[in-house]
Amino acid sequence: MSKSLWNSLVIATLLIPTISVGAMEVIAQSYGAIARSPTTQDKGYSWNYRTRAAAENRALQECDSISYAGDCEILIWTRNACMSIAESRNGAAGTAWSTDEYEAESTAREVCHDYGGRNCTITRTICLPY
Repeated sequence: MSKSLWNSLVIATLLIPTISVGAMEVIAQSYGAIARSPTTQDKGYSWNYRTRAAAENRALQECDSISYAGDCEILIWTRNACMSIAESRNGAAGTAWSTDEYEAESTAREVCHDYGGRNCTITRTICLPY
């Protein structure tokens, strides 16, 4: 075996586990959440947090800092997927998650409609690495 081929194999062997492990760490720690105030319909969002609790806390803090109603609640959280919220002018809202952005949005519209929303539109979709 030639020296340059041997060196290439050694370098490739050393790099592959590092890349794979590093990529798995990033993917395994990607949480997000959406919080909403039913009174004001203000929202808070988070993404790319290492834990569910951290993602939910951030979304709640953002929502509370905008709405001042004190009634923000987590509507959805996700890990390594897309999450979407659909809303209607009458205050109805629906959320959904999926690894497919279109599916998350479609399901969020359906859920909004099921809660009495008319002409539900997507107001936000966040996709985390998966």
